[in-house]
Amino acid sequence: MSIDYVIPFVDCSDGKWLQEYKKYVSDTRDWSNNATRFRDWDTLRYQLRSIERYMPWVRNIYIIMSVSESQVPHWLNRQNERIHIVWDWEIVPREYLPVFNSNVIDLYIPRIDGLSEHYLYACDDYIVMRELNPEDFFTENGIRLKVGRYRFKEWIYSRTIINSNHLICPRHITKAGDSYLMPYCDHAIVPHLRSEDLKVLEKYKNEIEASLSRFRESKNHTWLIYPLSLMKKGLLQQGNIMTRFCALRDENSILNIDFSDCDVIVLNDEYRDDFDYGKSLLAKRLEELLPDKSAFEKQR
Repeated sequence: MSIDYVIPFVDCSDGKWLQEYKKYVSDTRDWSNNATRFRDWDTLRYQLRSIERYMPWVRNIYIIMSVSESQVPHWLNRQNERIHIVWDWEIVPREYLPVFNSNVIDLYIPRIDGLSEHYLYACDDYIVMRELNPEDFFTENGIRLKVGRYRFKEWIYSRTIINSNHLICPRHITKAGDSYLMPYCDHAIVPHLRSEDLKVLEKYKNEIEASLSRFRESKNHTWLIYPLSLMKKGLLQQGNIMTRFCALRDENSILNIDFSDCDVIVLNDEYRDDFDYGKSLLAKRLEELLPDKSAFEKQR
């Protein structure tokens, strides 16, 4: 079984990217379009180290980027035949480019040329902490993923989850007062079957295209439509990979990250202090955890 790994990446400190962003962003800054959502904590470097160390069976790694070559990290070894840069214009409808909305990019990942039937998806802040195997993610004819019923109050993010459930399995949504109870997968490396994803992309083509937007909006659908479709078909079994979510809020939250007793750790940007200082603190912690350069990095 060939298994690929897909990672979206963005660095808002890149001048060319920032120039494009400023052309399209509204004067009103909120959660959906604030530039801090696109900060690079240099976690991709350590994510790749963790994949090489704990998931050596991964075939190719596809990193999705936008706007220009200046997005490519200076340390990335593009000579490594397992590394593939994918530009958003190769997969996303051109009328939505440039796009600053990961919901849109995620929906079109199945279009990546050469992508294997079995692939994994994770944001660039996911670090693998211990050895994982293909069987942790895939069954003989389906996937393993921890999907539960979560309660959401309505706001931009939860509305996109509601939309995704409503598109694929509306009967699984329960409304209780001002909350919704529905299937969701909270922070996980998500396994996919490309052929099944493409069927969903074609079947709901009109609904998906109507949901697209350059920045995040409450009308969006998300990648959740793909595992929900597999669940509906009986091709999803409950997984048991333990993922720990860590919010990077301040100096103490970085210094006290607990890397023990989990399979994967997610380092989510909620930082409001000096970013460069926080980034240096996190780099020190991650360097202690994964000190050896991977083959995906330039060696000099």
